[in-house]
Amino acid sequence: MIKYNISPDTYVEPGTDVPEEKVYVAPEVGHRFLKEPPGIYKKILEDLISARDELRVKLKSLAVGSPSYRLYDARQKAIKVITNAVYGYAGWLGARWYIKPVAEAATAWGRYIIRSTLELSKELGLNVIYGDTDSVFVEYDEAKVDKLLDIVRKKLGLELRPDKVYVRVLFTEAKKRYCGLLKDGRLDYVGFEIVRGDWTEAAKKVQEEVLKIILKEKSPDKARDFVVEYVSQLRERKVPLKDLVIWKSITRPIEEYKVNAPHIEAAKILIDKGWTIYPGDKVGYVIISGSGPIYKRAIPYNLASIEDVDIEYYIWKQIVPPVERILKIFGVEIKQALTHRSLRTLLDAY
Repeated sequence: MIKYNISPDTYVEPGTDVPEEKVYVAPEVGHRFLKEPPGIYKKILEDLISARDELRVKLKSLAVGSPSYRLYDARQKAIKVITNAVYGYAGWLGARWYIKPVAEAATAWGRYIIRSTLELSKELGLNVIYGDTDSVFVEYDEAKVDKLLDIVRKKLGLELRPDKVYVRVLFTEAKKRYCGLLKDGRLDYVGFEIVRGDWTEAAKKVQEEVLKIILKEKSPDKARDFVVEYVSQLRERKVPLKDLVIWKSITRPIEEYKVNAPHIEAAKILIDKGWTIYPGDKVGYVIISGSGPIYKRAIPYNLASIEDVDIEYYIWKQIVPPVERILKIFGVEIKQALTHRSLRTLLDAY
C-alpha cells in the first residue's frame, strides 16, 4: 500500500482523464492510484513502520527475556498488528473511507508480489518451503537470499528483509499457523492457541511444551507421553484451579444477550452476588461436574474448587484439541493414547 500509494484519497475513478505516467495501475483488476501526493494510508503506514523499526533497534540492545525486552517486544508486535489491520480496515464495509477498489488493488498487488518473489526464489535455486498472503519461507542460504533481496529491490522496487531465521519450523494444516525454533532457543508462535486469550492456561502450557519437545528434541512420542502424563495429573486433580479458568469478554450489557453462553451465566451469578459487570470486563469461569448443557455448569472461578471441576470436559475440550492438531502431523493419535491409558488404569484398579 506504501509502494503503490493505495489509498481512498489517491484512487482514480474510472473514466477520469489522468496521464498514464502519473498513476499506478493494479494488476488483474486495473484500478488506478495517483503517484502523488502521498495518500493517507501511505502516511499512516510509514509512521507505523518507522515506529516499529525504532523499537526493533532498541530490542537488539536488550537482554532476551528481560522485563525491558518483553515490554519493547510486546510494543513492536502491537504496532505490527495495527499495521497489518490497515488493509483489513480498508476492505471493511463500515470503514469511514471504504472504497472497494482500494482493498481489491491491495490484494491484487499482494498476490503479484508474492508470486513474483516465489518465482525469483526458485530461479535462484532457493528451496521454497511455504508462502502465504504476505510471507515467503525459504531454506536459508545467506548468499542467495541477499541476491533475492537485491533483485526484488531492482525489479519490484520493494525493500524486503529476512524477518526471522529458524533453526527448525513446524507448519500445520492451517494457513498462518506455525511455530519456529529461533537460534537463541526461543520458540516463535504464530496462530496457535498459546497466543490467544480464550484458552485456559492449562491448554496453553500443554501445547507449548508439546511444541518445545517436538522442535527441540524432535520426539513426537515423547510429546505424546507428556500429554498422557499431564492428563493423568489432571484426573488426580493435581493441576492448579487457576490453570483451568476460561476468560471471556463481556461486549455489551448483560440484559442484551439473547443466547445462553457460559461466560454470560457466570456473569449473572456474579451480579446476583453483588458484583457490577460492565461491557469490556472479562469474566473468569470454570465448568463444574453435573448434568445439562455446558452453560448451566459454568460458575465464577472464585466460587469453585478443584474438586468441583468437570475434569473430562477439560481433557477433551481444552487439552486434546490444541495438541491433537500438532501430533497428528506425525501420525500420533493422542485420543487413542489417552483412551488406552484410561483403560489400563481401570484394569489396574481391579
